[in-house]
Amino acid sequence: MKIVLIQPLTNFIEQAYGVKQKVRFGHAPPLGLGYVASLLENDGHEVRILDACAMELTHDETIDVMEDFKPDVAGLTVLTNYKRFAKELAAAIKRRMPHVAVVLGGAHATYFHAEILDDMPGVDHVLYGEVDTVVRDYVRHLRDPDKLHSLKGLVYRNSKGKAVVNPRADILESLDDVPMPAWHLYDFSLYRPLPLQYRRLPFFTMITSRGCWWQRCKFCFQSGGCAMKYRRNSPGRVADEVEILYHRYGIREIAFWDDTFIMNLGWLKNFTGLLKEKNLDVTWTASGRANTMNEEIIRTIHDAGCWSMFIGVESGCQELLDVIDKGITLEQARKVFAAASKVGIETRGAFMLGLPGETPRMGRKTIDFAVALDPTYAIFYATHPRFGTQLYDIAQRTGKLIDKDFRGMSKVTYVPDAYRDARELENLIRSAYLRFYLRPRYILKTLLRMRSLTTAVEIVKGFLLFLGLSATRSRRRSAEEA
Repeated sequence: MKIVLIQPLTNFIEQAYGVKQKVRFGHAPPLGLGYVASLLENDGHEVRILDACAMELTHDETIDVMEDFKPDVAGLTVLTNYKRFAKELAAAIKRRMPHVAVVLGGAHATYFHAEILDDMPGVDHVLYGEVDTVVRDYVRHLRDPDKLHSLKGLVYRNSKGKAVVNPRADILESLDDVPMPAWHLYDFSLYRPLPLQYRRLPFFTMITSRGCWWQRCKFCFQSGGCAMKYRRNSPGRVADEVEILYHRYGIREIAFWDDTFIMNLGWLKNFTGLLKEKNLDVTWTASGRANTMNEEIIRTIHDAGCWSMFIGVESGCQELLDVIDKGITLEQARKVFAAASKVGIETRGAFMLGLPGETPRMGRKTIDFAVALDPTYAIFYATHPRFGTQLYDIAQRTGKLIDKDFRGMSKVTYVPDAYRDARELENLIRSAYLRFYLRPRYILKTLLRMRSLTTAVEIVKGFLLFLGLSATRSRRRSAEEA
């Protein structure tokens, strides 16, 4: 069969940063589609990956490309944040190509599979959970309803049009058994990170684990009943993937997108040792937790090419960290940021304002803590209790939920009891950015980092993006006041 795997168009930049103008960077390759493509190609199918998001294709333009390929199956991947776009694209495909089977997968399918077929009439089937063990059988049995409808991980409509949810698909215990992504199906020229989030090009992303090691943060889908069993590739498998990307595709920087990559000193020493043994001159970035790192770990990864790490701090109030079961202490955060600064790794700290139980005073305490940690970059998000998480249940009992649907990280959808209204929280978030980035010390440090024209250009681009964010918020406030 001919199968096209699609990343639909989204409004990522607007949702994440509140900037409405087109920004031709910030796209990351849809790795999940690459794994599925590899499995299907091994089964003899002709597969294409169509990243309509990175290519900035409208729904009609996406279908124009599909018509040239003439697929039998269209597989869409979608995050809950962008479900509207997948719904619109599925409907458009059915109008113009009614013979094409439309199947939906991805994180949204995993967590909200039971409601998708009712919400999205253009979708024929949903595959939820880890589809590695079922996607080949799905295509093999697509024309045989009896066999198809017995598959685990499938949601389908019965003869009365009612959604039927089959048991969750089995998982693979060893991730090393999963074929490497079909890298040859990607257009590597499409992928360039946001300013200041990379040092070298060409750039690509990798995932070395599934699930989350901690699985308790109440704001995350990876906790509670939605938690996925944590597994990780072996250091050797990951080093082999890096080697292929380096030699065959010329990749010189990698972003590891694991929820928590920087953990387990033994694993990291094995992996970084293999990078050096294979003489792979790559720079890379990754995420870690304040309770999974120490100076030895940070020095180990820095010596192997890691130049930046992302750390979710969330709050400067220990009582709020305990409420969301973050599992870290303020002292751990202080030690990690200090160690990173000492070693020379850039840090990106993320902070949530407007957590349940937070007061404006506590919000300002979080801003004070961010300033004291002095990361290279700080991100201040409005707290978004996502429907289906434990935090959403807490938010229903305290504070005010303005909208259960995610409307973007730059928009307030929940207001704690101690805040007057959404505007007060929005003003606090804006003041957080201004206070953090307009400090004389921070400005001086930024100027000292401009040691090359390339760095200077990236800093200017990042500043312009920040200005776009601030201007968009100002326009929104003005419109509300009018």
